[in-house]
Amino acid sequence: MKKFKVLHVSSALSWRGGEQQIVNLIDGLTLINENIDQTIFCARESAIEKYSISHKINFESAKKKSAIDLFYLSALSKVIKSYQPDIIHVHDSHAHTACVLVHLFIFSKIPIVLHRRVDFSVGKSFFSNYKYNYSGIKRIITVSKAIKKIIKPNVKAPVDVIYSSWRKSLIDESKLINLREELKLPNSTKLIGNIAALTDHKDYQTFVKTAALIIKKDLNIHFIITGAGELKEQIESLISSLNLEENIHLLGFREDVPEIMKNLDIFFMPSKMEGLGSILYLAFAFKIPVVSTNAGGIPELVKDKETGYTCEIGNSEELSQRLLLVLEQENSSVTETAYQLALSNLHVHMAQANHKIYLDLIRKNYEI
Repeated sequence: MKKFKVLHVSSALSWRGGEQQIVNLIDGLTLINENIDQTIFCARESAIEKYSISHKINFESAKKKSAIDLFYLSALSKVIKSYQPDIIHVHDSHAHTACVLVHLFIFSKIPIVLHRRVDFSVGKSFFSNYKYNYSGIKRIITVSKAIKKIIKPNVKAPVDVIYSSWRKSLIDESKLINLREELKLPNSTKLIGNIAALTDHKDYQTFVKTAALIIKKDLNIHFIITGAGELKEQIESLISSLNLEENIHLLGFREDVPEIMKNLDIFFMPSKMEGLGSILYLAFAFKIPVVSTNAGGIPELVKDKETGYTCEIGNSEELSQRLLLVLEQENSSVTETAYQLALSNLHVHMAQANHKIYLDLIRKNYEI
């Protein structure tokens, strides 16, 4: 098999789960096939550009003000023409828009693979319908069956489910932090936390309201919020209005996520929308009990009373009762089953499934 090229297109400026999955995929593909040449096209000064520099990943970047920024589109066009990839893999909505416009403008025949990681409905506008059914998109990958169910009625291209993944190499057992010491809390303090962007669909309102119910019963339980986002002030205001500043701690964006996870007694994900929730693998890997809602693709990983515990979306009362019960009666068989599930979803497995799709598409266009 001759060498083939994949151009990954990402438009995100910040670092969230999707960006972690892109670099997981690139690393996994490199491990399973040395004949793949990969490059990322990304926004200048983005988190993934900085990561690419520090980890020696091939990349091209351009300043991006919007999905239809002419300078950004022109730069993408030049990269496609000069790099001549065999596959264009699009990883987010703005990248999707940009690639469709450029692909159409330059009359490209290169197959596009579209990755869908969110469980939002497909837009109803003419352009949204057009871009999801653009003839250049040959395959669509979703990270959960829940997302596939949402988009399948609206698209023509075949849809494959490939679960997100995690990398063992991200876990450095020699790296340790003492979060209780950092927050000046007694060693006996129980910590319940979430690691997610401060956005509406992560439902931090329910997180805080659930915490309030628990703190009323036990002041020795503290809650950790790790992440940054546009709702920071709103969340802080809610915490303040409920007089919970002493027991709910906002850590902001942190790079030592695995070390923070290791300090938690329970990982608590109250999302009202969630494509899958790949951060769950990290909790599973450290055998941290998980309590979550049943939003989106979460139940495909958090199987109630099997790999974790799920509750109804927005039900603070039910969530608080479940959290307290897990603190009192931790079930090691649940965390062990979750750990085994994590081992079955390593990044190499995800890369192999993507690799098969690439080969299927390339064989239809080239002799390799």
